[in-house]
Amino acid sequence: MDLRDSKLAKAGYKWVKVSEMFEETPPVGSSCEINKKFPGYEGLWCKLIMAVTSYAMTKNSVAVIHGPANCAWAVRNFCSTCYSLYYGNSFLHMPVTNIDQHSVINGGTEALIKTLKEVDRDYNPEHICVFDTCSTALIADDIKTAISAAQKDCRAKIDYIPSAGFTSVPLGKSIEEITVKYADMMEMPDKIQENTVNILGQYKEQHKSHNSAQNCQGKGDGSGGGCGSARNSEKYPDDASELTRMIEAIGLTVHRVIISGNYDYIKTAPEASANVISCPTWGIPLAKKMLEKFNTPYLKHSVPIGIAPTSKWLMELANFTGKQLQAENFITKETSDLQEIFEETKNLVKGKSALIECGRNSQTAFARPMALARALQELGMIPYLFGLHPVELKAKAVDVEYFMQDGFDPMILFGNYAYQQPLNITEVAKSLNLAENQYIYFTQDVFPMAKADFKGENILRVETGVHLRRVINAPGRGVGFRGAKALYENIIEAVKLSSSNRKPTLYARVHGNFYEFEQSK
Repeated sequence: MDLRDSKLAKAGYKWVKVSEMFEETPPVGSSCEINKKFPGYEGLWCKLIMAVTSYAMTKNSVAVIHGPANCAWAVRNFCSTCYSLYYGNSFLHMPVTNIDQHSVINGGTEALIKTLKEVDRDYNPEHICVFDTCSTALIADDIKTAISAAQKDCRAKIDYIPSAGFTSVPLGKSIEEITVKYADMMEMPDKIQENTVNILGQYKEQHKSHNSAQNCQGKGDGSGGGCGSARNSEKYPDDASELTRMIEAIGLTVHRVIISGNYDYIKTAPEASANVISCPTWGIPLAKKMLEKFNTPYLKHSVPIGIAPTSKWLMELANFTGKQLQAENFITKETSDLQEIFEETKNLVKGKSALIECGRNSQTAFARPMALARALQELGMIPYLFGLHPVELKAKAVDVEYFMQDGFDPMILFGNYAYQQPLNITEVAKSLNLAENQYIYFTQDVFPMAKADFKGENILRVETGVHLRRVINAPGRGVGFRGAKALYENIIEAVKLSSSNRKPTLYARVHGNFYEFEQSK
């Protein structure tokens, strides 16, 4: 696609299909090829941060960081500012072995054994997980042997998730390696529970079952500990709540939502008769590992945003479990209730372009933006993705494979994105020769602010980032039928407000140049 005479074209960017960008990007791990094609690229996330924050969903547990204190403080800072304020357990204990230069020379195995015994005694947790760092991985500390030695004197079950930052620089590859380790916490089931389903891939969310509330009290039999409701879950439900509502509506029971719950909750996950996937990045690698270890089948459809993808997600489950009639009746009712708002939204946006950002400064989000793009295409919009570093796309081959096999291959902006520097949305629109009324801008992820050259009151903008999006009675990521309704409402609101000629809202002042204009007068 022609970028015309734009700044992006001069910087070497081009519009291609997702599949083309994937093919043109060197393999993950080929450092020389990557540096040659994308000079200056660096990993945007530390694997240690992703590993520990995923573990923060577990209850009655302690994360032991085997490394220097500064690594531990980096994780604690991330958890306190970007994690626990929004999701997960309110606090995760993270003691550190505090490796120094002497331990780097002599080894830190003894320090780890000592720390594990002290943590078991002082915190009395059900589970302990060890996370290594770059320094302890570089000196090849024998963590597994240390765990075996400490386990003899510890009541808590101890596991290990390799998390040295240098081992997997791209985020997608880090997640793939982290999530499969949760299968090591699971045990071979004595029997399979019929009509039960695990939801895999719920990073940062906790589960509250509608039909199984009694299981949420933790009875000591392995059924409890995973159903602690997310904060404000009644008013602002998470994805797990909406997926659970749909699963239970067709006569099935949600067995486990992974990653969450205490150790007993996680280890009994293989008792379910099937795994369904929420996020493919987190869910599919674990599902494949559970199929390999426990013969637990899994279903392919993921991130069900929009009416058609949600219907396909649910019908795939129904066909597998013999619940076709229940699913058909449920889908008919839900889609009928959405028909009016769907048609209204479709009439407002048909033919407009959807400019979908893939994570702003993080430059890593892909599955959610793709699922959103698929839902917007269903409305008659033309989706364009941008802000995703090609190496991060290559690292999320699991996600690419899923959307390609589902036949969805939209346009994406391919180029050497500067380290954590978002593109100007105005330049993105110019590269497509779009006027202000011809597109809607969909923001993503943690850092939504984007300066633009047009005034705030004219921005057709829809906030879809999980951290800053709160819609009453709708899941934050917009999955399921209730998520679709909230998405349509948000789009209608954005279109109508942008054409109302009202005084800009505070939000519009922040995101447009209105504030800067006023200050310069």
